[in-house]
Amino acid sequence: MPDCVGLDQSMPASAACLSVATTELGQAPTFWGRYFKGPGNADPAQYQAGQESPFLKQNNIKVLPIARQTPNVSVPDQNLGHSDGLQNAAAVIASFGATNLSGMPEVAVFLDAEIDNPLSHIYYLGWSAGLIQGGAPNVNFLPCVYAHHNDKPTWSEVGTAMGQGATCGAAWIVFMDSGTFPIGPWQPKFTSATMPPSVRVAITQRILDFTDSQQRTYDFDLVNPAHQDWLLPRLVLPS
Repeated sequence: MPDCVGLDQSMPASAACLSVATTELGQAPTFWGRYFKGPGNADPAQYQAGQESPFLKQNNIKVLPIARQTPNVSVPDQNLGHSDGLQNAAAVIASFGATNLSGMPEVAVFLDAEIDNPLSHIYYLGWSAGLIQGGAPNVNFLPCVYAHHNDKPTWSEVGTAMGQGATCGAAWIVFMDSGTFPIGPWQPKFTSATMPPSVRVAITQRILDFTDSQQRTYDFDLVNPAHQDWLLPRLVLPS
């Protein structure tokens, strides 16, 4: 069984980038990670549904939504987190439509936390609740977290938030120790000693900021085969 692989970028999905990614990965990507902040955001770093959805649907590539308001996540402000979660939910719904999303068991959304700006559990309590509220009653958003495997403060804060009732459905961890292709196979070490044991490690980012001949950058990701059948139905295929 081949590895399940994907990529994430801060630019719109395109045929040129798909060609490069397929060549480097040795197979077509199953998913494409893109940023979502708020509805109507025209910044090309954010998902541009009119441009990207037809292309991704044609190529049968799912979207992995990333909630990106990185400077905010370290702020111990539950109201800020809640507001951001509502905005992220609105952005995903505006991009794919409530009808499409309501047919999914859940919609996984990964909150971006960087190692130099670790997550606050207070922010996460608000964000996770806002994201879920933003989809109710028809779209079942599932809060998840992206962070470095060595980001002990973030994973500790996730555990604290979960202890206070927050949901974290999955982790997408940064674990780069080779920088070469192929990026598989999956290894048991792709985890964190401080990660809450109940959080499934679904994805690892194996290569960061790969640059092609046109100076376009890519991150390349590997899915945990133990959670592949759980994850893929929770990523979005544009309609």
